Amino acid sequence: MPHPKFLGRTGPSAEAAPEVPPAPTSNPAHDLKNLLAVILGVCESLADRAEPGSEDAELAAVGLLAAEKAGRLVGKLQGEIARPAGHAPALVQPEGQGRTVLVVEDDDELLKLMTAAFARAGFKAYSARNGRLGLQLLRALKPDLMVTDIVMPEKEGIATIIEARTTAPDTAVIAISGGGAYGRSGNFLQWAEELGADEAMAKPFPMSQLLSAARVVLERKDGQKAARAATG
Repeated sequence: MPHPKFLGRTGPSAEAAPEVPPAPTSNPAHDLKNLLAVILGVCESLADRAEPGSEDAELAAVGLLAAEKAGRLVGKLQGEIARPAGHAPALVQPEGQGRTVLVVEDDDELLKLMTAAFARAGFKAYSARNGRLGLQLLRALKPDLMVTDIVMPEKEGIATIIEARTTAPDTAVIAISGGGAYGRSGNFLQWAEELGADEAMAKPFPMSQLLSAARVVLERKDGQKAARAATG
């Protein structure tokens, strides 16, 4: 039985009852984004398996485009709900807020690392395991930035960059290479820059360096667009 002197203590020295964390609540917008990510993954898998130019490949590309547009609508609606009427949007935003990046790399581990690094920096990050699939996503997404390896199966990076310049001329491009089995990283990267890459980086590199390069090329691209608009 408790000692009488402890009964009824309600002052500042009384031991506080442990707080019970609130039960997690469902976030419909977050759940919908997760579902869209699954749809994107399914369409990516279908596009990767389909024959180039086939009806299945075209349907997968349409699915990717539809899921991307749906994701943008969800993000817009989520922002409108979170921001009370009459309140201006915050001026300080994550580094990649509003930017879309496509990472094309055949090394699965590096692909995951780069995609995760861009996502943490606030980018909407998408990935492809080869140049052929990368170009399908590029046509569907028209991203702000594409990071592509040079030595890849099915469609290597130089051809990917050349086609990207025609397909999405406003997309900034960073070429990366470790030289492959030939160890000619310098040559590959030089060719990439001459053929349209905005920046070239030799592997390995820290993710912070990649993000810095991304910021530089995107700012440069923004300046070029502004200059064209001013003179046009």
